[in-house]
Amino acid sequence: MNSKLRHISFRALGTSEIHLRFLENDPELQEVLGVRARDAAELLRHAPLGARRLVGPAELGKAFEAYAERHGASAAAIENARAIQRGEAQVVVTGQQPGLFGGPLYSVHKAATAVRLARELSAVPGAPRVIPVFWNHSDDHDLDETNRAFFVNPNQDLQRFRVDVPHAGEALRDVKIGRALERLLPAIDDLLPRTEFREDALSIFTPRHPDEAFGDGMARLLFALFADDGLLVIEPRDLPRSAFDVLPRWRSQHNAIRGRMRNLSDHLSDLGFEPTLDPGTPLMFHLAEGQPRAPLADDEPFEDAAQLSPGVLLRPLWQDAVLPSIGFVVGPGELAYLAVVGGLYKLLGVPRPVFVPRVSLTLMEPSMHKHLDRFGWDIPDLAEGPEVLARKLGSEEPTAAEVALDALLRDVDTRFGEAEADVRESDAAMVGPVDRARAKVQDEIDRLLNKVRNSRQNRQGTGLRQVRRLCANLRPRGRTQERVLNVLPFLVTHGRALGAQIVAAADPFAVQHGVLEL
Repeated sequence: MNSKLRHISFRALGTSEIHLRFLENDPELQEVLGVRARDAAELLRHAPLGARRLVGPAELGKAFEAYAERHGASAAAIENARAIQRGEAQVVVTGQQPGLFGGPLYSVHKAATAVRLARELSAVPGAPRVIPVFWNHSDDHDLDETNRAFFVNPNQDLQRFRVDVPHAGEALRDVKIGRALERLLPAIDDLLPRTEFREDALSIFTPRHPDEAFGDGMARLLFALFADDGLLVIEPRDLPRSAFDVLPRWRSQHNAIRGRMRNLSDHLSDLGFEPTLDPGTPLMFHLAEGQPRAPLADDEPFEDAAQLSPGVLLRPLWQDAVLPSIGFVVGPGELAYLAVVGGLYKLLGVPRPVFVPRVSLTLMEPSMHKHLDRFGWDIPDLAEGPEVLARKLGSEEPTAAEVALDALLRDVDTRFGEAEADVRESDAAMVGPVDRARAKVQDEIDRLLNKVRNSRQNRQGTGLRQVRRLCANLRPRGRTQERVLNVLPFLVTHGRALGAQIVAAADPFAVQHGVLEL
C-alpha cells in the first residue's frame, strides 16, 4: 500500500520547550538528558552495551515468551523472546499505560519508533541484535486517563466512550472490563466504516473472557500491528520475582534520591525550564491484588518486595535496571520528567540508555488532503477551530442566485416600506398586517438564500460540515491527532498493514512532525 510523508516544524505545530531544545541539540540539556543521537551508529557509540542487569537473560526471556504465548503473538515475537533468553540480544524499550482501544495514537507511534530503531541499530555493521520492547504499564491506577476513547460521529463531532466498571483505586491490571467492553462494542459499531478489515480489527479488541483487563487488548493490538518485526510486550507483574528485589534497597535510599531530585530541579529552573515533577512525590506504591494502589511513605513498613510498585520517579530506572535496554523511546512529556530523574541513573547504579524522542505523526486520509489544499490550509491552521475557520470562508464570492436573492430582500423591504406609508394614511389598522406580511416574505426569501448559500459551500467543500470534519480528524479539540484519537478506525480502514506504514514513517532521528497520507 502506497503512502506519502511530509513534515511540519514543531515550532509551527506546538510542543514543549524542553522537547524543542532537545531536538535542537541544546548543549545545556545534554548534562541531564545525554546526547541526542543523529543516527544509529552514534546511538551505539553512547549506548550501555553489555551492561549488567538485575534479571538474568534466561529468566527474562522466559517471562517474555510466556507473555507472548498467552496473547497469541507471532512466531517472530516468540523467537525474539528466545533470543533474549539465550543472551543474544539488547533491546530498545518504550512504554505507556494501556488504554481503551489502545489509547491515543501516540502509543502506537511509540511502538513503531521502537520497531524502526531496533531495525536500524541491528543493521549497523558489528552491532548486536536489537529487539523492540513495549512496557505495558498496567501497574498504573489512573482509570480516568485510561478509560476513554474518542470517535468522530456522523455530525463530525468528537464522541467519547468509556467502559462502565467499578474502580476504587486498584491498578489497571486488576480492573476487569470483559463484560463492560462487550456492551460497549455495539455502541461504536455505526461509527466505523464497512470494510474487508472490519471484522479482524474488532476481533483484536473483543474480550476473550470476563476477567480481561485493559492490558490484554493493548497487548493483542501491539502483537498484531508489529507481528513481522517481533515486537515484545511485557507487564510489570509478569516480570520474574528477581526483578523486584532491588526495590527495597532503592526505597532505603530515599534521602539521597530526594536530595538529588531537588538539586536537579533547581538546575533545570536555572536553565529556564519549569520542573514537571515534585521531588516529594511518592517513590513507591503498595500493590496487592484487588486493593487500591496505595502510596507508601518513605519509612512505612511493607511485607513483600513483589508488592512494591515504583512511582513515576523510579519507574523508568526500574525498567532499565531489569531490561538490557540501550535505547529508550520517549514522548515530549517523558523528556520533561527524565530531565529531572535522569541524574538518578548514576546515583542508583543503573545503566542509562540513550533517550530517543518518539516519532510524532498525523495520519491523513487522501480526502482530507484534498480539502486542505482547496482551502489553502495546513494542520496548524486547524487549531483555530471549525467555527472561526468557517467564518473566514464566508467571504468567498457568492453565486448569481445569491446576489439576486440578496437584492430581492432589499427590494422587498423597500416596497413594503412604501406600501406601509400609503396604508398608514388610508387605514392605520392595516399597518400591522402589512408588517406581518413583510416579515413572512423576508423570512421565506432569507431561508431560501441560506439554502442556496449552503448548497454552494457544500459543493465547493467549504461548508461548516467539511471544516468540522477536518478539525475533528486532524486537529481534534485543537490538539494533535495523536493525543486524542485512537487507532481502531484506521485499523478498520487499512487493516494490519497499517503497522508497516507507520513504521516506514517512524524515523527515530526525525526532528519534525510527520504527516502520513495513507
